[in-house]
Amino acid sequence: MAGEPAALHEGASYGAETLKVEPFGIERIEDAERHGRAWKLLPFWFGANVSLFSFGVGFLGIAVLRLPVPLAIAGVILGTVLGCIPFALLGILGPATGYPQIAQSRSVFGRRGAYVPAALNWFSTTGWSAVTFILGALALTQVAQVPYVAAVTLFAAVQVAVALYGHNLLHRFEQVMALILAAVFVAMTIAALSAGTGTYAPLGGSASGVAFMAILAASIPMSWAPYASDFSRYLGRSTRPRDLFLPAFLGMGIACVWVEILGVLVSAQFQVVTNPVAVFTNAFGPAYVALLALLLAVNLLAANAPNLYSSGLSLLALDVPVKRWSSVLVGGSLAVVLAAWGGANAVAFYEGWLFFVEYWIAPWAAIVLVSFFIFRPRGAEPAPDRADRWSVPALTAYGVAVLAAIPFMNRTPTFVGPVSVALSGLDLSNLVSFGLAGALFYVLRTLHLKAHAPSGDATASTRQ
Repeated sequence: MAGEPAALHEGASYGAETLKVEPFGIERIEDAERHGRAWKLLPFWFGANVSLFSFGVGFLGIAVLRLPVPLAIAGVILGTVLGCIPFALLGILGPATGYPQIAQSRSVFGRRGAYVPAALNWFSTTGWSAVTFILGALALTQVAQVPYVAAVTLFAAVQVAVALYGHNLLHRFEQVMALILAAVFVAMTIAALSAGTGTYAPLGGSASGVAFMAILAASIPMSWAPYASDFSRYLGRSTRPRDLFLPAFLGMGIACVWVEILGVLVSAQFQVVTNPVAVFTNAFGPAYVALLALLLAVNLLAANAPNLYSSGLSLLALDVPVKRWSSVLVGGSLAVVLAAWGGANAVAFYEGWLFFVEYWIAPWAAIVLVSFFIFRPRGAEPAPDRADRWSVPALTAYGVAVLAAIPFMNRTPTFVGPVSVALSGLDLSNLVSFGLAGALFYVLRTLHLKAHAPSGDATASTRQ
């Protein structure tokens, strides 16, 4: 597009791929470059989510929500299913468009309007790095007597150094570490099923508690939604939607349900639980604490590599002319500050971040899905490089949905919306924002197309 700044240096390497300069910043994968089978998405997403992040969701259900174990498990299953559906649907966009997820958002929000989700996603990826630094630092403090801030700084320095100089190797190393961690989780599952829940005494069992658990569980697959097509866009354009949906849904869903339920069961065995790292490292008794802490620290080191990759893509979607090393340094530095600040209450920081991620992603996902599955077949969704600067229907629907969801939020003790109070603390904000954003965007986009169609037929308009 004339006048659009080139947002990427030619040949900048992000992990295993080399991105090329496009007029609007992000490379489109051409048909001749695509290969592979859709079933590979199942082990990919399974391996990515057999992690402490999923384990930590189960921990929150016991340590924070104090739910009865059966209700915590019910919330895990419900939330995971609800979160995996839009995540897997978004993955279908990859082969059809050839673009990364956030870059494809320009078709929906406009070339400039897409800065909103791109900026939010960059901040989200930075926050996930901070969560990784917090958990890695907590693992290091299990092994050595070092101050927390020093542990954060050390872990972050190693992470950034490896991301700068060993990014490709780290991706391969991550696959091995995921298998080792999965084996540990298998052993932990057997031990947890044999031990039961001990003397754990739940404090709640209301619908609001189960809803909170469902939101936390849904936040894991939803946090991957802005990257869903990043890893499916290499598959052939002719790949059937159901062949894309099922592997992604099952890979994500099985991993999250298994590891989150494991987090519930293991956490319920401890009288005093301070953080998910302490629960994980003490799962087999004091003799294995140091070994599990080291394993966890190394695994977290590898697990953050895809996050740094997606962070760079978000900056490119913002038309920021960056090289990979500078985006890693800036994002890593900000993440250190967040980790040092949030570490004073690591559990609350992790819980709050999960809520934040789902608050902004849910309405964005609804709008993108409506645009792709309803307006694209009608020829009414432009390519990202041909979109107008701003899409008023999408931005209006997004803003209204976010604001309308506020009364339904429950972030005790910080804020409880009036509708949530009337519903005994039930938080329905994400369902409200998702449904309202999709419906409002459909109405506004339809009216916009009718108003700009020369013949009066909305389907005649192929441009915003």
